[in-house]
Amino acid sequence: MGKVSRREREKQSRREEILNAAWAVFSTKEYGTATVDEIAETAELSKGTVYLYFNSKEELFLSTVEMGIEKAASIIQEVISSSDDPIENFKEIIRRMLIFFEENMGFFEILYSGRSHFEIHANTEDGCRFRKRITEILLQNLNLMSKNIELGIKQGVFRKIDPMDVALASLEVIHGFVFVNIMMRVKIKISDKSETIASILLDGIRNKDAG
Repeated sequence: MGKVSRREREKQSRREEILNAAWAVFSTKEYGTATVDEIAETAELSKGTVYLYFNSKEELFLSTVEMGIEKAASIIQEVISSSDDPIENFKEIIRRMLIFFEENMGFFEILYSGRSHFEIHANTEDGCRFRKRITEILLQNLNLMSKNIELGIKQGVFRKIDPMDVALASLEVIHGFVFVNIMMRVKIKISDKSETIASILLDGIRNKDAG
């Protein structure tokens, strides 16, 4: 792959600035009341500059959600690629995912508080592209989690169980803890729950004969 030019790096940096500003706006306002003007002001850019990078508020919104999901997905990739210990990988994924959502509560609110209004984008061109990309990311996450479970089965530390079912259930439990904290306004430090979540899930898949 060729070296990225300075111009391309600057364009990417500006795009990220705009997305970070959109993140801040969409996490505090309803989609219908948030405006491109507010996003431009938050990014300290002109509205025209924003439109050089994004064609509409819809594209901005969907790209912001996509950015957040990609950040969360990179955690799983980093953990799995750095260790061949399936149990420690499992624990570390849970810990780092909880920290990510704890540090980015606004993003989780965009996803789950009803502010997202994904249904209004369902049949648009941007919406179709978004759904395809998010599906790819989610499948990638599930496959990586599944491979870690398969490794644990081969090593004899996990019992024989469908790895994909475990991967899906694990991600759902993680999201569930965060969801309760946000929607019910439970004042807890969710990252402190990583050991609890890991023990609940691991007790279900650990090979009791492994010692």
